[in-house]
Amino acid sequence: MNAQPEQLTKTWSYPFARESIIDPAPALAQLRESAPIHKVRLATGGDAWLVTRYEDVRALLGSPAFGTQYPGSVPTVDAENLAGGFMFLKDPPEHTRLRRSVSRVFTVRRVAALRERAEVVAAGLVTTMVEKGPVVDVQEEFAYPLPIAIISELLGIPESDRARFRRWADIVLRAVGGGEGFGEAFADLQKFVVALVESKPDGPDLLSELAGQSGEPGGLSRLEIASMAMGLLMAGYVTTASAISHGLLRLFRNPAVPAGIRAGELRITDVVEELLRLQDEEVGINRIALADVDVCGVRVRRGETVIASRVGANRDPRAFRDAESFTVDSPSGQHLAFGHGIHHCLGAALARMELEVAFGTLLTRIPGLRLAVAFSEVEWSADGMDVNIDRLPVAW
Repeated sequence: MNAQPEQLTKTWSYPFARESIIDPAPALAQLRESAPIHKVRLATGGDAWLVTRYEDVRALLGSPAFGTQYPGSVPTVDAENLAGGFMFLKDPPEHTRLRRSVSRVFTVRRVAALRERAEVVAAGLVTTMVEKGPVVDVQEEFAYPLPIAIISELLGIPESDRARFRRWADIVLRAVGGGEGFGEAFADLQKFVVALVESKPDGPDLLSELAGQSGEPGGLSRLEIASMAMGLLMAGYVTTASAISHGLLRLFRNPAVPAGIRAGELRITDVVEELLRLQDEEVGINRIALADVDVCGVRVRRGETVIASRVGANRDPRAFRDAESFTVDSPSGQHLAFGHGIHHCLGAALARMELEVAFGTLLTRIPGLRLAVAFSEVEWSADGMDVNIDRLPVAW
């Protein structure tokens, strides 16, 4: 179906105003049904195209006609700008080379080994929660400490350095302290990561293995390894913590699901897949047209931005039965929570493992876990790309 003239001439403000912490604005579904593509005005200024239907989003993310950077721009990396080397900001052939090298060591076997450590960490966090109870902020006591501990294990950060590593990560990625000292913390974090990579290989961790292959054909330079480490931190810390918090809120709204997990009637893997499908905390994946190209019947010009709405796609009734409902009895692994195509999230298996351990540990070790305030009293804000929960008090 081609977009109608009114969808081409009207520009919608994006992201849409929302009323719920865990569900998207009704406008998203309305636009998805009215036409496959719409022009939107971004809060930061400028226009973009918004694609919301499952098949269209999947096709967009898998299309070589789109990239992550403006045509002709090539971000460069140095010790003071590790972000310039982030793999998820690269296009082929550079992206292909980086991903191939990291994929060789970021294996299912490595994630399986980390599961045992994650289970130990999660159990310890729950023990501390219970000692501090009967009411705690599950974000500060569990959702944030778990993924930063696993990232520290993955990267081989020494125990003696982990407290300051998390302190810098909190300031840079979570704006802890109101964002004070951001510049200094960011610089310190980058210096730490560069020095950490320079100290490798010294163990079985991911960085050591990458460093050990640095001089081999296809191996990464030390600076590229440092950039990859920063990228893993930025992609895997706050996002995973947020998925735990948002997932808990949805579980609290659907008490039959935690009960089914505890009774052994529901598989935690199925529950996690459905939570991932319904997760709503971002405004989409930006792609840049590398040349003039037709998308859903609209001519997108070279250099224009197209936003692939994972949230819209994952709730598309054309792709999912009871798309707006929490249906654990028939979960689908075909959701696009981790993207699609060459930029499909490299850490998807790690994130799934962490969520399985997190929900499984919390719900079984604290059978009476519940929200300590009314759902309407949970404080949250929607800034930029994220839906932020300020505090998530729980009791048991």
